[in-house]
Amino acid sequence: MTDTRATVLLPAHRSLGAKLIDFGGWEMPLQYSGVISEHQSVRTSAGLFDVSHLGKLRLSGTSNGDALQNAVTADVIGLEPGRATYSLVLTETGGTIDDIFIYRIADDGWLVVPNASNVHAVADAIRATGGEPVDEWNRYAILALQGPGSFAVWDKAFPATDATGLKLYSWAPMDLYGTEAMVARTGYTGERGFELYAPVEVAERAFQTLLDSGAAPVGLGARDTLRLEMGYALYGHELSLDINPLEAGLGWAIAWDTGFVGKEALTKVRADGPARKLFGIRCFDKGVPRQGYPVLVGDTQVGTVTSGNHSPTLGTGIALALGPAASVPAVGDKVAIDARGRSIAGDIVKPPFIRS
Repeated sequence: MTDTRATVLLPAHRSLGAKLIDFGGWEMPLQYSGVISEHQSVRTSAGLFDVSHLGKLRLSGTSNGDALQNAVTADVIGLEPGRATYSLVLTETGGTIDDIFIYRIADDGWLVVPNASNVHAVADAIRATGGEPVDEWNRYAILALQGPGSFAVWDKAFPATDATGLKLYSWAPMDLYGTEAMVARTGYTGERGFELYAPVEVAERAFQTLLDSGAAPVGLGARDTLRLEMGYALYGHELSLDINPLEAGLGWAIAWDTGFVGKEALTKVRADGPARKLFGIRCFDKGVPRQGYPVLVGDTQVGTVTSGNHSPTLGTGIALALGPAASVPAVGDKVAIDARGRSIAGDIVKPPFIRS
């Protein structure tokens, strides 16, 4: 695998005046008009993201399916063709290598979509269980159309498809300007929408068609505020090699009747109870909580912020934090976030922070 990657849509982003940043080795758009306005486009109408930096690993055949089954926490053998599922890849000790999406492509095929920075680690984990993943990172661009207006935008852009009839976590093949594409009812914002796996040779045309049909271009800055409002875990924040999925509240993503790597360690965590617990904070003082800030009750630290930002929907700071399970305050309790010597008061809440 090569470490040099570039989205095929980079010229389009530049022409739209995007502010570009290095993200996992990719030059990607952080924002166009501004994070808050782009966030609101997704919550109120329809926004379009380029998430082509996400990995694409394809596996085919019975032996590869068995290897994938052992490498991830989901039941991928039982996943029906045309369906998708969220899953995790763990170490033997139960730490998280990555959180991923898996699409069942055919009776004997799967597409694994890891985070950009973890593609090699996920591929290595699958190889360790006997699999042979094929790197298709440069085969597709991924366009995420999200928001309450996404169905109308899609039907205007691609009226010959019936993607709006797909159920959540389903996908279907589609003809995209004479190429074979995939459209899935998946996303990372809490809003309804689609993820279009567009072959790179037609990706820029599809991107422009969706913009012309009413979608607003949205960068990775708003993608982060949107996922945080929903309380979704982000690798490197709520998940890591040192944080297991039960501590992150992701027990629902574990198929306990399968033989995944890390099962023995995680079974013990389940029996004993997680040592740490993830919780949410809604601030009522001015200030923006950031990763690494201590969370206090009085003078006692009860947690550490894993993700924090200003919520454009709520108009205040919100945060996810991780703390010792025995010390985490109850929902409704008051806490203070130590923002480099400045106290930001807030309430303990149960994510999601909003109802989309």
